Amino acid sequence: MNFCPPSLLFLMSTIHLHGLPLSCVGAEKVCPLHCTCYDPADLVDCRDQGFAHVPRGIPHGTWLLELGGNNLSVISSRAFAGLWSLQLYLNNNRLTAVQQGSLDMLPGLEVRDG
Repeated sequence: MNFCPPSLLFLMSTIHLHGLPLSCVGAEKVCPLHCTCYDPADLVDCRDQGFAHVPRGIPHGTWLLELGGNNLSVISSRAFAGLWSLQLYLNNNRLTAVQQGSLDMLPGLEVRDG
């Protein structure tokens, strides 16, 4: 069973009040709301949640991010800030644009289609 220490719960509630809803994964990481984070494998599953934007708060060190089956249309320039080596699944979205610079900080990026 995962639990959050009181100091992390306070931080999470503060972040949530500022529009960044998060949930606890283990005792030291947080996961975007409506996503499932698998620790210690650093896999984040945000499939089929209706996201219009890449969710904020993807844990640093994530190496696989599943965003298939959402309503993503644009990948913003800061969508993957703080991530560096990533397998990214974007199948079954409505992508029309990838903003300039959004993938520049991902030298190890692998985009998968299914």
